[in-house]
Amino acid sequence: MDRPQELLKPVKRRFIYFTFALAILVELVPLPQDSMRWLPDFVGLLILYWVINLPSRVNVGTAFALGLIADVATAGLFGQHALAYSVTAYLALSRQRQLVMFNLGQQALAVLGLLLANQAIMVMVRMVTGAAFVGWGYFLPPLIGALLWPLLTKLLVLPYRRHSLL
Repeated sequence: MDRPQELLKPVKRRFIYFTFALAILVELVPLPQDSMRWLPDFVGLLILYWVINLPSRVNVGTAFALGLIADVATAGLFGQHALAYSVTAYLALSRQRQLVMFNLGQQALAVLGLLLANQAIMVMVRMVTGAAFVGWGYFLPPLIGALLWPLLTKLLVLPYRRHSLL
């Protein structure tokens, strides 16, 4: 579960945009209501990944813009995702140098906390606008997201490894 100690090729902006576009498309896939209870927020998960691993390209402003796109895409309360993504991106950026030094297990625990904060912000925004509490099952997707963190990290690093010819 340790991070690779090899040098990676530089990440292209196109790849970052592609991952976010793919995450938004996954959010738009019509699924049965029961499956939505356990699926993690892939856009939020990717924001955390890129903020931790490439803060020079993905930051709080990017998180806010993606949050507005997610709000429009999901027809949710406008600004809800933007606020939650911005706050969690800020929290991740404030500890980015520590998070990047953690192994994948420790990172997954930190990501769990950040995703729980993300969900808590969304619940609070909904409750402030008059909606009822959605239930404790709403906090299951961050756990699934944290469990997927090592796999996501391995998959997103794969295209940028330097392959030796020997």
